Order: sequence, then structure tokens, then C-alpha cells
Amino acid sequence: MSDSKNSGFLQTIKPWLPHIGMRKVKSVLAVLLGFFIWQTIRFFVPGLEVHPIFIYIYGIIEIRENSEKTVDFGKIRMKTTFVGLGIGLPFLALSQYLQDQLPRIWMQQGVELLLLLTGTMLTLIVAEKVKCKTFCGLAAAIFIILMVSYSDGEQYLYCILRSFQTFIGVIIAWLINVRWFPYHGPQKAAPAEPPKT
Repeated sequence: MSDSKNSGFLQTIKPWLPHIGMRKVKSVLAVLLGFFIWQTIRFFVPGLEVHPIFIYIYGIIEIRENSEKTVDFGKIRMKTTFVGLGIGLPFLALSQYLQDQLPRIWMQQGVELLLLLTGTMLTLIVAEKVKCKTFCGLAAAIFIILMVSYSDGEQYLYCILRSFQTFIGVIIAWLINVRWFPYHGPQKAAPAEPPKT
């Protein structure tokens, strides 16, 4: 009697229970693994932040709906990071050089904006040329973050660190969604054979 009451209760609340599928579990595992990997790095470099935000973000984002997409999108995300970083670092160096040469008001209001716009356009062009597909905007976003993020005068280190975290996040997603728990999507039923005549 109690078993039927319990099953009736479960059937009543089932529509309100959240669905926890394997993709959600993998995402949480990516955050956990990212945390432990980062703590290992912090053991050797204790001044680093406790939580590696970019590892968390890209570890979760790259847990795609199947293993093939994780591989394909991960490769493109790494390529876009290289494009944004490769264009951003020279532009950042030029920006800092001009800050020393021009009056500060000119730098802030004119030249810095010109460098930001020019670099964004160049990043979009290069990302398109190297076939970053729908991730061209991401390459430009990485460039912009690099240009406008300031961290106590350590912009270069900050940018390289963020890119390093991105690579770790993508690698974690690849390990989880491709190597450890591969998923190739739902299996399609084989087409029925035509009747023999």
C-alpha cells in the first residue's frame, strides 16, 4: 500500500522536478576539474586568483551536445583566441607607447578609440581569413577585452593569463566530452528494407 502511495506522489511531483541529464553533470564536472587544476597551478604561483573564471566559462561552453561539436568548436575557439591575442598584444604595446608620447587627454579621447576601432576591424578581417566561421565576433571580443582591461599596469600578463585559462577550459571540455564520456548524439533507426518481390 505504501509503495503505491509513494509512486503516486512521485508521479504528482515529477513535472516539477528538474531534468538532470549527462550534459549538466559534465558541465559541473568541468568546473570541478578546472578548480583543482588551477589550485595545482596556484601551488607554484600563489599570487593567482582563487577561481579561474575563464576556465569555468569555456569548460562549460565547450561541453557541446555531442563529442564531434566539442572537437570542432574547441579548435575554432583556440584559433579565435590566438587571433585576438596576436593582434591585441601589438596594439596594446602601441597604445602604451602613444600614452607616453601624447598628452593624456588626446590618448584617452582620440587615439585610443582609433586604435580600438582599427584593431577590431583588423581582428574581424583576420578571423574571417583564417576561417573562424561564426566565431569571428569572439576574436574581436577577445581583442577588445585585451585593449580595455586594466589590471594594475600588468595588462600583458593579464591577457596571456586569460588566454591560458581559455585553453585549459577547452582542453577540460575535450577530456570530459570526448575522451572520458563521449556522446555522438541519438542513434538514428536504420531505414526499413523494402519488401522483396
